[in-house]
Amino acid sequence: MTTLLIRYLLLLVVLLATVNCQQVEPEEKAATILEQDFTFCGGCGGWFVAIDSARYRADVPVPYNIKNNPVLIRFREDHSDGTKTHGKWIKITSIHSRQL
Repeated sequence: MTTLLIRYLLLLVVLLATVNCQQVEPEEKAATILEQDFTFCGGCGGWFVAIDSARYRADVPVPYNIKNNPVLIRFREDHSDGTKTHGKWIKITSIHSRQL
């Protein structure tokens, strides 16, 4: 009886620990907002963003949506639909200005 109770308590602890864990955002990266992407419908294709040597597309919030704007961002890949997966879209989770 005691071992069964201990097993249930252990299972409960593990379940609660996994439910309450939040995914930690990746580290902050230096990026440059390059230019608006006019591929789709005259500008609704987002902005090109350079991070390291890679180039991505993203919806950049105001006031950071300025051509050649150096910023610091946290992001994750955007897989909300097939177009965004194949177009190398990212979702910016935090952004602020970077001094050069």
